[in-house]
Amino acid sequence: MNGMAIALGDANDLLTEVEDSSVDLIATDPPYEINFANNAWDKPNGLNWDYLAKQFRRVMKPSGNLIIFQGWSCVSETKSVLDKHFFLKNWIIYDRIKGRGAKTNVVSTREDILWYVADESSYTFNKINSTIKKKTKGMGLRNGNTFRALSNVWTDVPPVVPWSRERVDHPTQKPLFLMDRIISIWSNEGDVVLDPFMGSGTTAVACRNLGREFIGFEVDKQYFSISKERIDGCGRLI
Repeated sequence: MNGMAIALGDANDLLTEVEDSSVDLIATDPPYEINFANNAWDKPNGLNWDYLAKQFRRVMKPSGNLIIFQGWSCVSETKSVLDKHFFLKNWIIYDRIKGRGAKTNVVSTREDILWYVADESSYTFNKINSTIKKKTKGMGLRNGNTFRALSNVWTDVPPVVPWSRERVDHPTQKPLFLMDRIISIWSNEGDVVLDPFMGSGTTAVACRNLGREFIGFEVDKQYFSISKERIDGCGRLI
């Protein structure tokens, strides 16, 4: 089994226990601070982003990557803080397909993924293709690949629906397909991946499946138990 170190507790406290320059990739889906479903963990202004950014920069290796999920309503504020500590490489739009209904607005299916690096001249990036087939032939297939290059708009990620085998009791669970992609692109086998807002543990599952070391924190006891159960399972976890 690959190295898995998880802890129940507040990320603000537990991050201080992570060694300097020890993490290859930080991939995390923090609370969006929009009071989603009146959950205490998603309260407005609940995160000190300046403190988190400094801790992230401290624990990241010089060649490391930072992948942060955000909602459209808060991404600009978070970005303004992270820009002070990292270099923005790209701003990815993830279409989760399964949207939240709205009577007085368009349905929200968009999530933002910010990709930051510590050093613009040296970082891990493994180029992969999307799962979308090319529509053009001839010149479009000159590289011998029938699938489109992966862009910064992701529309090909299967959503987690109530009948999905991987579905657990977490309101913002990310698909394993999505986290597999992120781990594959921005880390290498044997690398250390940190998720300080572990949630349902999907990032940990992806790391175990793909041969990465993992460090994860979760403040909610119920979600921590869900994560631990998934990590402790056998074979390829879902």
